Amino acid sequence: MFVLKPDEYTHPKDQSTLNELKAVPGFTAILRAFMKNFTEKTLHGMNMANKIRLGRDQLPGLYAFLAPLCETLGVEEIPELYLEQTPAVNAYTQGDSIVSITLTSGLVEAMTDLQIRAVLAHEVAHVACHHVLYHTLGDLLLTAGSDLLGLGGLLTAPLRLPLYQWLRMSELSCDRAAALCLGDPQPMLEALMILAGGKESRFGPLSLNSYIRQAESYAKEADESLLSKGLQYISVVGQSHPFLSMRVSELITFSESDRYKQLMKRYEMAHTPISVPHKG
Repeated sequence: MFVLKPDEYTHPKDQSTLNELKAVPGFTAILRAFMKNFTEKTLHGMNMANKIRLGRDQLPGLYAFLAPLCETLGVEEIPELYLEQTPAVNAYTQGDSIVSITLTSGLVEAMTDLQIRAVLAHEVAHVACHHVLYHTLGDLLLTAGSDLLGLGGLLTAPLRLPLYQWLRMSELSCDRAAALCLGDPQPMLEALMILAGGKESRFGPLSLNSYIRQAESYAKEADESLLSKGLQYISVVGQSHPFLSMRVSELITFSESDRYKQLMKRYEMAHTPISVPHKG
């Protein structure tokens, strides 16, 4: 059986920026206030009220994708899985003790089975890496506002930039996990391309190879020019996710690394059928 541990795919900047986040003065106090005021039953209730909960009797074919990914990533308790009606192509994970993954109807309609499995693997990796508590904190603190937690804006302001920075780096780790779970980075790369421009238009399908070249060209230009690097940082500093081209470039780099190749050897061994000698 092929089982992955978080330290086998965690991006170096994921752990380092998380350590920096924890070192921010007041972080512990803010987290405790969050846990005191945040009621997971409310979040669970909103999911049950406004989304479709999937299971063995509700879209079982889609729900069946989840358990094998949890097994591979070492997540013992399978998260609740929901389908949300919206044309936006998106997926997200929330909660702490009651963890849920939501897929939008736009994503399910736009993606193939393999691409959906890659997205689900990405979300399960957030659970495996214990990202979800901080992600939920980020969702509420950064989108709903500090008043939701009963905290003053001056108290939460120092947390915003390092939290955004860590949120972006955590996405890179989970893209890696998706590539490893499926034994191929292509489904995750295709999913990122769909997030960027959709699956196809009336003029035909998009070219993954062309998009990869575009992403690598962007990443190279951003890395070589100090001015460009500064402008890109200013553009992304208030976002919870890296630019899609950067995610593609980072995943390509990882898929060409020695670590990825070593892990793929384990993957191939685990998925190679054992031949039993025939006794005549």
